[in-house]
Amino acid sequence: MEISKDIQAWLKKPVAIFGAGVSGKAVVDLVDHLGGSSVVFDEQNSDFPDSFTKAQASKHHLVIVSPGFELNHPWLVAAEAAGCEIMGELDLASMLWRGRVLAITGTNGKTTLVEFITHSLNYAGHNAFAVGNIGYPFAKLLTKTNDPDAWAVVEVSSFQAELMKRFRADTVVWSNFSEDHLDRYGDMESYFLAKAKLFNVAKAKSVYMGKEVLSAYCDFGHSLPRDTYVVDSPFIRVPKHSIFNLKPQRENFQLAAVLFRAWGYDPEMLHDSVRSFRQSPHRLAPVSEINGIEFWNDSKATNFSSAEAALKHFHQPVYWIGGGRHKGGRIDAFAQRIGHRIKKAFLSGETAEEVAKVFKGLGVQCDTFESLENSIKGAYSEASSGGVVLFSPGFASQKPFRHYKERGKCFEKVVSELKVNLQLTL
Repeated sequence: MEISKDIQAWLKKPVAIFGAGVSGKAVVDLVDHLGGSSVVFDEQNSDFPDSFTKAQASKHHLVIVSPGFELNHPWLVAAEAAGCEIMGELDLASMLWRGRVLAITGTNGKTTLVEFITHSLNYAGHNAFAVGNIGYPFAKLLTKTNDPDAWAVVEVSSFQAELMKRFRADTVVWSNFSEDHLDRYGDMESYFLAKAKLFNVAKAKSVYMGKEVLSAYCDFGHSLPRDTYVVDSPFIRVPKHSIFNLKPQRENFQLAAVLFRAWGYDPEMLHDSVRSFRQSPHRLAPVSEINGIEFWNDSKATNFSSAEAALKHFHQPVYWIGGGRHKGGRIDAFAQRIGHRIKKAFLSGETAEEVAKVFKGLGVQCDTFESLENSIKGAYSEASSGGVVLFSPGFASQKPFRHYKERGKCFEKVVSELKVNLQLTL
């Protein structure tokens, strides 16, 4: 693997890696692959040093930071004071990658867009890989292949974007923008600026954004990047009977169609690729039907806008299961926006009481529960044939669940047990 002079110089001392999670482990392997050495620091894992001082920083040229670290973290302050080069895993990987890079960010639906574009590029005969915030580190891919003809389709979160200094991409897409992560950023403009860092740093030859992103640029008084294409293509035909008939996936398909058209592909190729595309689990999808009641799992809906989009999909009575850890934003405004779409709400988690208070003031029926399992059973006990039990929580996961996947599996397990118990009583 070709290594630039900068990277060669940084590898003369061990690389300091902040965070022993998935991306941190991938960087350890990549540094080893490059012939260098590394030291991992982690405050939560007792297997690694849990402090990093200016004196320790002097032992390193390069520091790679996991996305969970805020920019004012004491370790980053110490590294900066010692003159270390500080970057995220995506920066280092993009400096080494020889193929093409398509970077995608957005508030909702970006993982599906990354997966679909990767699938369609492979369908068209390319060698494409989905990496980044999707759960497969870019650095990990580099230890397996570095084909100059391959594509890296990189999902970029705001946490990753705000760290960027040297990341490069051929094309950048910012699909949509709405309220999220305000527990970290405090206000919408700070969240916007974290995401916009991707556009500012990547120096892409082509830049695409959705209408919501354009509105944010105007609202906050920032200039658009050069050669920006705003995708507003309501007349692009979206495949029937596919996930792309759901918002925000409709806009995502339109973005993908514009990209592939710019790359010279027949639009029908993209329609053909949809037939073999399979969305990742825990994104708005039916799970089961019991006694005429539909059960839908949308555990990935960790913010207000994604839960609202899910609710807009249904015309039947909706028995909504929601709640979890608050990520910032006005709970009262969220509850007011969705109240008229709900037959009854079944709430659990730290936000349950606050959401319930607003609902009760609006005359919306609701109950609170000590656990997700009990809220699911409560919804089933009150739902009637022709209705929908929708798990689209609108809030982040919290204990006992580590992430949205675990709570999504919990929902599906409880629904499966309800169905088995019904069959046993027949």
